[in-house]
Amino acid sequence: MILVLLLSGGYAIHKATHPFNQAQTRAEKIARKSGHLTKTTQFYWTNLDTTYYTVAGTNKAKQNVYAIVPQSGKDVTVLKQSDGMSRNVALQKVWQRNPKKVLSAALSIFNGKPAWQISYLSKSGKLCYLTLQYSNGKVLQQISNL
Repeated sequence: MILVLLLSGGYAIHKATHPFNQAQTRAEKIARKSGHLTKTTQFYWTNLDTTYYTVAGTNKAKQNVYAIVPQSGKDVTVLKQSDGMSRNVALQKVWQRNPKKVLSAALSIFNGKPAWQISYLSKSGKLCYLTLQYSNGKVLQQISNL
């Protein structure tokens, strides 16, 4: 009986994580080809108006880069990590707002520009979004208390 429960639990977890794993594998393959990544270190997925997958890693020139892959797989944007704000700096900007909880922080494309899209819960538990320009940390969009 316990074996049946364990197997069905494992199957349920596999089915639940399959779309994420499939998207990550596809995005990493495209990033390796288009962005010349030789090593991948992180994966982000954003889905506001458009779905983007971002793969962080190292390219053939040993530079740390981000490859932002649209769901279509075309027009991949490759950025040097040193040319913009890190995820940690973006998160620090959100923590200055004293959120109850940060839900996600991912690099994406917003109005044609690379940007960190961060979702969090305000102190009162309301959903908020903050979009920060990758190059300089400028607030591009703020949606509060949904």
